[in-house]
Amino acid sequence: MNQDFKWEWELSANKKRIQLGLRELWQYRGLIKSFARKELIAGYQQTIMGLSWLVIQPLLTTLFYLLVFSRIVKVSTDGVPPLLFYMSGNLLWGFFSDCLSSTMYTFKHNAHIFSKVYFPRLVVPISMIGTHMFRFSIQFILFILIYTFYWISGAVHPSIYMLWLPIVIIGTVTLAMGIGMIVSIYLARYNDLEPFMNFFLRLLMFVTPVVYPASLIPHSYKFLFWANPLIPLMEYFKAGFFFTKPVNLSYLFISFIITLLIFLCGLIYFKKKELSVMDTI
Repeated sequence: MNQDFKWEWELSANKKRIQLGLRELWQYRGLIKSFARKELIAGYQQTIMGLSWLVIQPLLTTLFYLLVFSRIVKVSTDGVPPLLFYMSGNLLWGFFSDCLSSTMYTFKHNAHIFSKVYFPRLVVPISMIGTHMFRFSIQFILFILIYTFYWISGAVHPSIYMLWLPIVIIGTVTLAMGIGMIVSIYLARYNDLEPFMNFFLRLLMFVTPVVYPASLIPHSYKFLFWANPLIPLMEYFKAGFFFTKPVNLSYLFISFIITLLIFLCGLIYFKKKELSVMDTI
C-alpha cells in the first residue's frame, strides 16, 4: 500500500476525554454560511414587508415600551431620551433572547437533519448566531441613525464606555450560547422544559434593566441584582451612549468570568452529548 496515502477518517481507541472539534468547525465553514443564509431568507419568505421587518419590529416594540413605561407608568430613564433608552435596551435584549432561543432548539428543530447526515452539531447554533448578528447589525445601524439626530441636538453624548461595546456584544453572544447549549440537551429529552424556558426568558427580561434604569434597584438588593451576568453587559452597552453615572468595572469583570464558565461548561457538555442525545428524540 502506498505509504503516502492519508485517511480522511481515522478511528482510534485512544479517544481524548474532551474533543471540542474547533478545527473541524473551520472545515465546515461553508456549511455554516449556507445555513445562515438559508435561515435569513426563509424567515422572511412569503411576507409582504420582507426584510423590512428587521426595522419595523424593533421600532414597534420600542414605541410600545415608550407608551406603556414612559407615558402611562412613567418610569424614570435617568435623563436619557425615552425613545433612545428603550430602543437601546430592546436592541441588546432582543439579540440575547434570539441567540439563546435559537441555540436551545438546536436538536429539537433539526432532528430530521441530524438523523440523516453527520456534521458537527455546533454548525447549527453558530450559523444561527451569524443570522442574528446580521439582524442585530441592521437594527444597530437604525439605532445609530436615531442616536445621531439626538446627539446633534445636544440631548445625548457618547462616553469612553463606547470602547467596550465590541466586548459587550461578544459577551452577550457567549452567555446566550452557553446557556442555550446546556438547555438544548435537556430540551431534546424533556418537553416540559420548553414552557419553563419561555417563562424564564420573560422573567429574565424584567429582572434585567431593559425598560428601567439600574438606579431604581434598592440598595438592599444590589448584590443579588448584579449577580445576573447579563446586567453589567446591558449597563455598559447603555453607558457607551448615555453617560449618566460611572459603572463599576468589577461588575463587568465578574460578568465575564461567569459568562466564560457558563460557555465552557455548555460547550463541553454539548460536545459530550451531541451524538447520544439523538437517541432520545
